[in-house]
Amino acid sequence: MNRSADNLLIEQFRSGDNRAFEEIVRRYRDKAHGLAYHLLGNREDAEDISQEAFVIVYKKVSGFRGESSFKTWFYRIVVNLCHSHLRRRRWKNMIGYGSGNEKGDEKAIIDEMSLRTMAKDVSAEMDKVKLKNAVENAIRSLPAQQREVFVMKHFHGMKISEIAECLKCAEGTIKSHLFRAIKNLQEILRDFT
Repeated sequence: MNRSADNLLIEQFRSGDNRAFEEIVRRYRDKAHGLAYHLLGNREDAEDISQEAFVIVYKKVSGFRGESSFKTWFYRIVVNLCHSHLRRRRWKNMIGYGSGNEKGDEKAIIDEMSLRTMAKDVSAEMDKVKLKNAVENAIRSLPAQQREVFVMKHFHGMKISEIAECLKCAEGTIKSHLFRAIKNLQEILRDFT
């Protein structure tokens, strides 16, 4: 997926070709969901955010000027939606609505695990789940800026320059957040090494 291919799809979509938009969705659906999941920690919220991001792209495609890559523009939309969602969640928790603990995915993990353990060694599977949960919790515990930079770099393969453009920060700031994120994760996960 390169910049010119994405820009060509955007131009086709602007010209009324809905198949071009379907291709954009196909290309970026999993990436949007993955980014939102890593920033929010809840699969259902991530699905809602990724769908909302595509609605925004559909409605505001005319606002894409092509000065940056579509990927950068789109990721900025996803990150902004995640920020808004987290603010709403905090506000609801402050005034007493919602539990603040989004644990809907735990049942799915337990169900999946119970099926696997029938055929595999129980202790080895439990160790994998503990490590996976520890890594997810460690990433979620990072300060927001560090988490965003880490996820964009290591889960979405973005370059430092792309992340800087997306988050509207200097590259040095992005490198600093990434360095701190890695140090914090090493500290949090030192018992697993």
